[in-house]
This record gives sequence, structure tokens and C-alpha cells, in this order.
Amino acid sequence: MRVLLVDNYLDPAGGTHNFAPHLSGVEWRHTRPTREALPALDGVDAILMTGSGANLADGYEGVDMRPGWTGELVDWTRRAVLAGIPTLGVCFGHQVLGAAFGEGVAKAKPPEVGYVEIRALAPDPLLLVLPSPFTCFVSHEDEVIGPGPAIQVIASSALCKVQALRVRGQPAWGIQFHAEMSQAEGIELLKYRAEKHPELGLDVDSELAKAHLMAQVGPKIFSRFLELAQEHIAAAASSLSLIHISE
Repeated sequence: MRVLLVDNYLDPAGGTHNFAPHLSGVEWRHTRPTREALPALDGVDAILMTGSGANLADGYEGVDMRPGWTGELVDWTRRAVLAGIPTLGVCFGHQVLGAAFGEGVAKAKPPEVGYVEIRALAPDPLLLVLPSPFTCFVSHEDEVIGPGPAIQVIASSALCKVQALRVRGQPAWGIQFHAEMSQAEGIELLKYRAEKHPELGLDVDSELAKAHLMAQVGPKIFSRFLELAQEHIAAAASSLSLIHISE
């Protein structure tokens, strides 16, 4: 299985290092749409999209980025999902799916940050590997507005109604929560958000005390996605073989 990691980070280091540990055992490569044109979908079996410092809600794409890269990514993602390519979007990647298939993305009021409790709303093959509720790190100022007819909301938190979604009829999911986030990066984001949004009254030490609660969320959710992607690929290949035999 050939996985394309779409690294949407704005900083030069990127976010690939957070996701690479979850891709052992599969063939994968990454692309940086902030700096280069998105590749053709030929030869891509599954797609994983990272978060980003970009903001779809206010049109911010980052300094010195390729102009129009966010709109290009939304269109490219729509084509990929409609082509049946298994896709998982994380945070910003989740919002890209909301922009492509839902009612869009808006500013979160208030922003959500910290280790929060997330509850499944409907049975779904991606989330069944996690208890409900479960705790995971979140950090976002944008959020998906609503489901729309093409999207099913599958998880929610107290401050974010669309904490996870699925594109109806497709092997495509979005998770607003940061299942991939290391504790070190979580600390930096907590400090940044606490300084930027003092009105939230964030207690960094109190939040960090809950960090251990998400220890297995990342390994479980990403391995489950890869498993579902492989199942989808196998089923598609089997259907194609049956068509050839009937001909």
C-alpha cells in the first residue's frame, strides 16, 4: 500500500516527523503543498493530511507560501475522495474535508485547546478501536461549521460539535483532535495558546497532568485507518476481478 502524507505545516521543519512513526510497515512518501504543486493521484492508495498553522476560515495561508495552495488542496482532496482513495485528515486536514464536502469552516468561539474528552456519536469503523469517551489533545482556532448532506458527524466534544467526521459513502474521515501530537509539541502549543488567549484561563500544568490519558489514541487510530484503507483496496481489487471474469 502506497500512502501519501500531505504535510501542511507552515514552518520549514514540517510535521512529517509526528506521523512517520505511525506509518511503519507501509510504503509512504510526503508532499508539501505549501511549497510544491500537489502530485497526480495515480499510484496513491491512501492519503493522510496533517494539521497546519494556516486558517481556512480567514483565508490565511502563511507567509512566503505558494499563493492559493489552500484552495488547490481543497479541490485536490475532493477529487481524491470522490475517486475512492482512503483519506484521513487531522485538524487542518479535517477542516479541508469540511470545506470540500460540508458547509465550510468558521472561527471557533472560543478556540479549543488542551486535553479534552471526546465522545463518539455514532458507530463507525474508524473509532471503534477507542473507548467512548476518550481523551486527546486539541489545539485549533477554526472548526467545521456543520455536517451538510455529504458528511456524517461521528464524534463531538463540549466545545466542538464536529470533532470527527466521515464523508458519506467514502472511506474518508476527518479528526479535529491531534492523535499524532507528541507531549513536547503539545507543551509548546499549550504555552502559545495560553499566551495568545488569556481569556481561556489555561493552566498548562493542569492540562499536562492529563497527557498520559491519550497514550494509545495515536497508535490505535492510525493503525486502524491503515487497516481500513487496506480492506478498501482489497475489496476494490476483488470487485474489479469479478467484473473481468463476468466479461
